Amino acid sequence: MALAIQLTDDAMKELQDTMIASATKAFKLAAKQEALPFWMKKGEAKIYANVDDKTLTKFIKDGLRVSVKDGVQRISKKSIDDYYAVHEI
Repeated sequence: MALAIQLTDDAMKELQDTMIASATKAFKLAAKQEALPFWMKKGEAKIYANVDDKTLTKFIKDGLRVSVKDGVQRISKKSIDDYYAVHEI
């Protein structure tokens, strides 16, 4: 059974503005993430994972895979996607 909700014009406008702002933020984040290279520096990886430095470090200690070659560390988009997939509830 569908529930009909009555909103004032002002409330409807505020709801629409909130939804548009939320969608705009999500699309901007998605575009920023998509523009990142497949193999990322830690700064890029935290943008892709949408976390701060401390959380990325915690993820790495918890098993997020990091590739190291000649002391250069890179994290792949696939590693982050896999890490999140393993930790889904």
